[in-house]
Amino acid sequence: MHPGMSRPAPTLLHFLLLFTAVITVTCANPLATADPGAPPDAGVTDGPAVTRSEIILKADTFARLHWTMTEENRTGPGAFVSTYPVGDRIGVGYKWSGWNTVAEFIEGIEAGWGTGTGAYVTYQDYPIESVVGVSCTGFVSRAWQLNNKYTLNYPDRPDILYKFSRITCPVDGVDLAGGNFEALKKGDAFINSGHIILYVYTTRDNRIMIMDSSIEGVRFRALPWYFFSQNGYQAIRYNNIVEISDPAGTMTNPIMIPGDGLPYTHSGSTRDVVSMEFDRYSAALEMNEQGPEVVYRLHLPAAADLSATVTDIKEEGIDNDIFLLTSLDRDGNRNAVDVIAGGDNTISATVAAGVYYLVVDSGADRPGEYVLTVHIK
Repeated sequence: MHPGMSRPAPTLLHFLLLFTAVITVTCANPLATADPGAPPDAGVTDGPAVTRSEIILKADTFARLHWTMTEENRTGPGAFVSTYPVGDRIGVGYKWSGWNTVAEFIEGIEAGWGTGTGAYVTYQDYPIESVVGVSCTGFVSRAWQLNNKYTLNYPDRPDILYKFSRITCPVDGVDLAGGNFEALKKGDAFINSGHIILYVYTTRDNRIMIMDSSIEGVRFRALPWYFFSQNGYQAIRYNNIVEISDPAGTMTNPIMIPGDGLPYTHSGSTRDVVSMEFDRYSAALEMNEQGPEVVYRLHLPAAADLSATVTDIKEEGIDNDIFLLTSLDRDGNRNAVDVIAGGDNTISATVAAGVYYLVVDSGADRPGEYVLTVHIK
């Protein structure tokens, strides 16, 4: 499906989670306003426990939605006039105070409702129900799979119960002013008095990859590290995140490709950031692969001609590459050293019986959804 065609939210198939340790993390927040009668350090939550992969993949369905803005959507009902031009778009549209699901957004757009309100809308000139989209707070509420839409931490509004301070705690060890983000994990967030942003990962050159809903809608993008301290952000963590110590797709827990189950097809997303251990590959050192990757393991009982392909979606800025390795050894610069073949989308090689590794890598920080296909003959 190409941009310009309305379609359901893209399906991102979760990686198989092989649990070696599962911990639900809650953290005391002395500033949280808990339910009446609850102590301030109760670790308040609002919704089911959620893994970090579930947070990122849910958020990605908002960031990757393809749809078309029509004149009817632009002018909407009553006095509504959108900030968006007519045409193809990627990412759920912005609605001040909104928290529609992806399905609700698609339904509203197809019905001719408006989207792209801009900020600080009073909804006095047109009904709030006739505009669809998500605000920054609605987007993070949906990504964290909360039961209610939460708001920013307005200090002058003690009457508002559902503030993010109620269900989060500060992330210890983060120094935004000094550019130290190592304590952050995917699915954490940055919040200030006017915005909230979902953290995805930090690049090798210290750019911060995020997803957020701003005036242009939901986007996956990079911000400079100093942006957060200069704009008064604080790093926060939701109280009800399940930590997976060794998710599938890493060097220590690669996804197993059955040798007797070929051809093999698997859908995944490098944007889920399960591994960032390889930056280059000896068979193609000219290719910068500093972004996240997913690791697969294949045992071949006999010699074979092996071929593998991986998809990417360049109109969305997604660039996944494929590499075939005989081991997961690296040098001191994170370069894979035992590489048989590597390429942008397709590789092939004649190989002996034995154990091999296929790595889907996201190039220079252009991760996203892919389909891996492996054949032998």
